[in-house]
Amino acid sequence: MYPTESTGMDDEIADAAVDALGTLASEHRIAILRELATAEKPLAFSELRERVGIRDTGRFNYHLTKLRSRFVREIDEGYELGHAGERVVLATANLDAEGAAALAETHDGERTDECAICGEENCNRVIHIHLSGA
Repeated sequence: MYPTESTGMDDEIADAAVDALGTLASEHRIAILRELATAEKPLAFSELRERVGIRDTGRFNYHLTKLRSRFVREIDEGYELGHAGERVVLATANLDAEGAAALAETHDGERTDECAICGEENCNRVIHIHLSGA
């Protein structure tokens, strides 16, 4: 049941949270995140598209573009999972301890438990919403 009174959360913040979670409401986008999570290196557009199994380039690009706003990074070598994308995969996957540890490693191979967004150790947040000081 939804509260009838204001929760004190700014409408803009609530809208951003709903938008971020809505981005994940697609089996194709979750498949993209999972493929990037299991990749040993950044993936080129065509390789990622083939791994996900979407034949239509335009349709695949649509889904990838939605993820690039928050969950996927584009670098010179291709696409890789961003920090928020890692959190989504960890939160939604049934990973064993070894799989979770491998996913939690940084791209340079050093293990870190510090969140790249907030700096907290062992942060369990899937999505961070930062309030601007007014």
